[in-house]
Amino acid sequence: MKKYLALFLALLLLALSLFSCSNTTNKEDEEQTPVPTADPSAAAEPEETDDPNARIDSGLAPADYDAYTFNIFIHNTITNDFEAEEITGEPVNDAEYERMIAVQDKANCEIVPLVVAADNRQGQKPLGTSVQAGTNDYDLACLSGYSSCNALVEGYLTNLFTVENLDLTKPWWDQYCTEECTFKDAVYQMTGDLSIGDNKATFCYFFNKNMAETYNLPNFYEMVDNFTWTIDNFRQFAEAVDTNLDFDNDGNHINDKEDIYGIYIWDDIMMGIVNASGIKCCTINADGNLELTLYSEKFVNAFDKFTAYAYNKDVTCAYQRNGYDADWGQIAFREGRALFYLANIGAATSFRDMEDDFGILSLPLYDETQNRYYNSAASWSVSLYSIPKNSYGTDGLARAGWITEALAYESMYSLTPAYYEQTLQNKVSRDEESARMLDLIFASRTYDFGWYFEIGGYNEGVMNLLRAYSTDVSSMVQRNEKMANKILKKYNEKIAEQMGN
Repeated sequence: MKKYLALFLALLLLALSLFSCSNTTNKEDEEQTPVPTADPSAAAEPEETDDPNARIDSGLAPADYDAYTFNIFIHNTITNDFEAEEITGEPVNDAEYERMIAVQDKANCEIVPLVVAADNRQGQKPLGTSVQAGTNDYDLACLSGYSSCNALVEGYLTNLFTVENLDLTKPWWDQYCTEECTFKDAVYQMTGDLSIGDNKATFCYFFNKNMAETYNLPNFYEMVDNFTWTIDNFRQFAEAVDTNLDFDNDGNHINDKEDIYGIYIWDDIMMGIVNASGIKCCTINADGNLELTLYSEKFVNAFDKFTAYAYNKDVTCAYQRNGYDADWGQIAFREGRALFYLANIGAATSFRDMEDDFGILSLPLYDETQNRYYNSAASWSVSLYSIPKNSYGTDGLARAGWITEALAYESMYSLTPAYYEQTLQNKVSRDEESARMLDLIFASRTYDFGWYFEIGGYNEGVMNLLRAYSTDVSSMVQRNEKMANKILKKYNEKIAEQMGN
């Protein structure tokens, strides 16, 4: 897979057509033969070909947009997937540039990324100014999870199912995102090969292979394959690290960024652990309404299972509790002072020069009866693409759809391989198993509108419990439930109004 890019793409596309639909409800998983990943059945299957270098048909008719300037709103707090300005020899940069040039040449257009400064939760405001003024400043918008959902509620986004030339069933779009973000017959956000920001924001566990060998720990990859990689089983491995913990010999081992721990933890991972257990803060029900689905016995149990060792200060360094910057966890892991580092995949590139070998793992299962993995992305940094409302009419939307679809199509053959194959697998992850784990993580992603819409403040609520070493999870949920339902009613009414219901 590492050696042959064409084979990698063929396998990736095949995987996208074989996995089964994700479950977007908060029900217990149905009993069935466990499979490592699941994939929505709505994805279009790739055309068969004997040529490993052949591309599948994009489905786009030839187009000429008369040198039109296609402006992309890029929220400055997230990954800029269009920042390349020239060929530099760096794989991701060159893939971004070549993708842009290919689409510009095919469509006779100019693609211009416009980075717009705004708070992470307020990116919708400058976008809304353009939409409300009818100035048509932006043809495509990329926002953080928080700002994107604010833009949706404010009515700034177009129903993507109504956009000609845009086909979200194609394999270059993330089928989970489409399925889990659809309100009956409307969807306003998308991601897929168009972006590497969604991959970088996805939660994962890094582990130090040298330390795992020192403590005679089992093969974690086999545990993932055998569905024994659970919250409970993970605990014994983290607690196995018991040698020379006070590494700097200062007599302190409470969130000391210079010491050795089983775990260095990032606050946001708490939202990922909830989702990894098959639980969502909110789902979209059969009526197309956002529904609160957080509180259950399973949710409380998952929280208690995880915090049993996350709150053990001999085992876990919550480095942010002492005001340390986020990169202190990366530094400790890179220097071999952490068996596990709980973060997101974007941190992987900081470990290129790490002396010890390391691996990448999916977030754990709730227990061994769970039939699939769920890997969510950090709300703060996940990239979601939308087409803003404008006054161009159907022709303008068709043009936006064509150029956006073409960019995503080209990305599947350029940007995704550059980031995934070259940057992650060849340069960063140091074994085939970690590369395989990336396949699993990206093919089992899940999206939680409860976090993105910040319903009831539960996103910060679960993190605040972690920050305070509190186990009072039931009270936190119940205390905010009235406010959560009030907000849900308001948001559902606004979204229904946009859909004409």
